[in-house]
Amino acid sequence: MEEKNYFEHGKVHPGKVHFVLSHSYVLFLVAVISGFILDIFVNIPILNNMLSKYIGIFFILLGSILIYWAQNTSAGLQKELKPKAEASDFAHGPYKYSRNPTHIGLTIMILGLALILNSFWSVVFLIVVSIISKFFYLSKEEELLEKRYGQIYLDYKKKVKTWV
Repeated sequence: MEEKNYFEHGKVHPGKVHFVLSHSYVLFLVAVISGFILDIFVNIPILNNMLSKYIGIFFILLGSILIYWAQNTSAGLQKELKPKAEASDFAHGPYKYSRNPTHIGLTIMILGLALILNSFWSVVFLIVVSIISKFFYLSKEEELLEKRYGQIYLDYKKKVKTWV
């Protein structure tokens, strides 16, 4: 689809941001699956002790909580943002600390899973996918949000850092 289909009178279609992010989330899933498949053929252990398993469980729980918090906050913000919104309107919940808390949560969860399963390649693919996501999907998301909210979002970007 051409970009003009997602914009009406200079405004970004609300679903376009989620469309872009969903591709990023699928890329994280592909990284996990690819890492585990490669581990079957070329197994390089990272940490193989019970402490790493407990840390992995903790990371999965921590990442899940962060994602849940971010998604609930995001859903609430979409309902609350008014035409006269300000930069501080974006800075709620985990969005006070990072512009990409869901991606941080995904990264933490995948790292936890890699620790539990002792999957070196999942860590490698996680790093690669994080870089791809940062420079392709998250930059596109920010571009769309800038077009949608203008100076308000630019002010928010100045106050709150991204996840990398």
